Amino acid sequence: MSIEKTFTDSIAVSTKEGDGIYVGNKYGWRDITGQVNVRGVGANDPDWTQIGSGPMYAYKFALNDQCWFVYHVPHDIAVNPVRPIHFHVHWIPDGTNAQPVKWEWTYVYALGFDQAAFDMNLANSPLVNAGTITAETNGPGIAFQHIITETEGVTLPNLTEPDGLIYCRIRRVANGGTDNADGIFMLTSDIHYQSTNMATPGKEPWFYIG
Repeated sequence: MSIEKTFTDSIAVSTKEGDGIYVGNKYGWRDITGQVNVRGVGANDPDWTQIGSGPMYAYKFALNDQCWFVYHVPHDIAVNPVRPIHFHVHWIPDGTNAQPVKWEWTYVYALGFDQAAFDMNLANSPLVNAGTITAETNGPGIAFQHIITETEGVTLPNLTEPDGLIYCRIRRVANGGTDNADGIFMLTSDIHYQSTNMATPGKEPWFYIG
């Protein structure tokens, strides 16, 4: 049974950092989306390749092929306390091989508004806001099946407000056994994060003060 409510006036809600709207008894999940970026030249670039015999194309990843993503941290991210995020990649095979496909994410994060620098050399990895994580999934044995491979939770200690950026290199890497021999196409990669389902009253630091 659904219950509909109609509001004729504005609704004032808390502006306290971390307050928001629960889904059931916790904050729900949303995605930070991005776009596949490749160099366009040189080794380890995935090929832009036809998928099957139809009109669709995508980047086909051989072992050690790589790309880059930039993820913008949205204003509804739940903070206080900092919560783990989960990287995940959407991919499809062009055959029926059931061997695993393994992905690697190398990431750096920095707050916006001149508050922090990226650890581009990963000198502090994995202690602060940079590191590498992997995840793998067995091939489905079905051509063009939509697969999502997701990492365990990654905690970025300074992910305490919106408008920062997570800069990420994603590679297909060897799984340590028999690698999947199908053509492996990445369609996109995104990040699961917990959401307050609300905007922030401020558009810049301090975001939680109107």
